[in-house]
Amino acid sequence: MTHHWYRCEIDRALLKSLSRRTNWHGLVYLLYFVLLLVISGAWAVQSLGTPWSIPAFLIYGGIWVFATSVVHETSHGTAFRSRALNEAVLFISGFMVQQTPSLLRYVHARHHSHTALVGEDPEIILTNPMTWRDFIIKELIDLGSIWYFVKATAALAIGRPTRDAADCIPAQGMLRAVIEAQVYMLAYLGIILWSLTTQSWLPVLMLILPRLFGAPTHGVILATQHFGMAQDIPDHRQTTRTMHVNPALRLLYWNMNYHVEHHIFPQVPFHALPALHKAVADQCPPPTRGVFGAMVEIATTINRQRLDPGYTTPRPLPHTVSN
Repeated sequence: MTHHWYRCEIDRALLKSLSRRTNWHGLVYLLYFVLLLVISGAWAVQSLGTPWSIPAFLIYGGIWVFATSVVHETSHGTAFRSRALNEAVLFISGFMVQQTPSLLRYVHARHHSHTALVGEDPEIILTNPMTWRDFIIKELIDLGSIWYFVKATAALAIGRPTRDAADCIPAQGMLRAVIEAQVYMLAYLGIILWSLTTQSWLPVLMLILPRLFGAPTHGVILATQHFGMAQDIPDHRQTTRTMHVNPALRLLYWNMNYHVEHHIFPQVPFHALPALHKAVADQCPPPTRGVFGAMVEIATTINRQRLDPGYTTPRPLPHTVSN
């Protein structure tokens, strides 16, 4: 089915300028992520055997899961101007969160072309109306997302792709997807063997389990993108949420708080999203105020949907002309 998606009006020369890719922006954001990871990881190691280990590993895992931001931008091919650098960073960061490059790239491309269309968007976790039970178990705890990619990677590794993988990955790309999954699985097994031979859980704690420790952080951040919004409408302004967040989180999140703009113009690199946001602000709803504001919107929607199943977060639109 062909859908006519709403597209904001923007000067072509400006859009071309905003769409330029660079290496240095990505390297700065990547360095910020790695520094936070090293600092939190060092604290986690030093805290072993003390009561501080629980908050330390939760913080370490909470930073680790932002590898999903790196994976996301590199899967679009917009993190770096250098394709080789982009692919290398995609492979490494994907390993951190069990998301193989080919699997994520093709499944996420389907998400962009079928955003919030029930039965067509593979990234829809919950459909409206939502319940608190489903929201907490399937989204906030985040085990569903972990299981989705672990199962998909393991299935690809043995040459038996899941339905989403089979539907989204083209035949000519399946061999590469299988090889990537096999390399990942062998590396995970190598880390486990490393722990067994050294009789230390440290390799597993530091290189595999952080995705689990960071699940609550990932669950909350992921929920802010589309939860509580409308579905089955070809207008990203209604199905997707843009938020204003603090600079520290924007750096870690690679500006994906500008999610409406990212969905309408996915070719625009992460570093240009703030400028893009300003350029189309008069055609989009007012942004949500922070992660807490987004969670309030979601909570309000869940409660309202008990009585009105068709209720979604209101998004007042300015007068615009569709292309």
